[in-house]
Amino acid sequence: MTRSMLLPAAALGVALLAPSPARADEPSRPTRYTPTDFPPESARTGLILAGAGATAAWYGAGVGFSYLWPDAPGAKELRIPVAGPWMSLGKTGCADDDPGCSAFNVVLRAILTTMDAVGQTGGVAVMVEGIFLPTQAESAGPRKKALPPLHLPPREQSFSVRPVPFTAGRDAMGLGIVGVF
Repeated sequence: MTRSMLLPAAALGVALLAPSPARADEPSRPTRYTPTDFPPESARTGLILAGAGATAAWYGAGVGFSYLWPDAPGAKELRIPVAGPWMSLGKTGCADDDPGCSAFNVVLRAILTTMDAVGQTGGVAVMVEGIFLPTQAESAGPRKKALPPLHLPPREQSFSVRPVPFTAGRDAMGLGIVGVF
C-alpha cells in the first residue's frame, strides 16, 4: 500500500471502529403482577372460539391440498381432522404412476402438510387451554387505581451520523450510513 493511500485507509478504519455513545433505554412503568389474579370468565369463550377457528382454517387448507394433489400419497389422509396431516407425513413421496414427479413438488407438499399439521394441533391446544383456563368471576367492585402518569425527563436534542458496514447477500459487502436525529 502506498503512502498516499495509507492516510485515507487509516481514517476510514478509525471512523468505522469509533465507539458510538451509549443510549439508555426509555424509562418504563413498573409492571405490577399479582399471581392470584386470573382472567375473567369471558376469556374462556374467546380462547375456545379462537382455537376452533384456527383448527377449522388449517383443516380447510389440508382438504384443499388433498384435492390439489389428489394422486399424491397421503392425500386422502389429509381429509381426516387433526391426525390426518400427521398420517400423511409418513407417506410423503411420489406416486408410483406419476412419471413427472419432481423433488420440488415432494418438498413443497411436505412443507405444506407440516404447516397444516402444526396449525391444526395448535388450534386444538388453544381450545384445550380455553377449556381448562382458571378464571375468576368479574367483580362489580371498585377497579384498581391507575398508575400515576410517568414524567419523562426532557429529551436531549442530538444529531449523530456514522458509517456502518453491512453484508448484501453471500458475496457482497457495502457501507451504509446510520443516523440519530
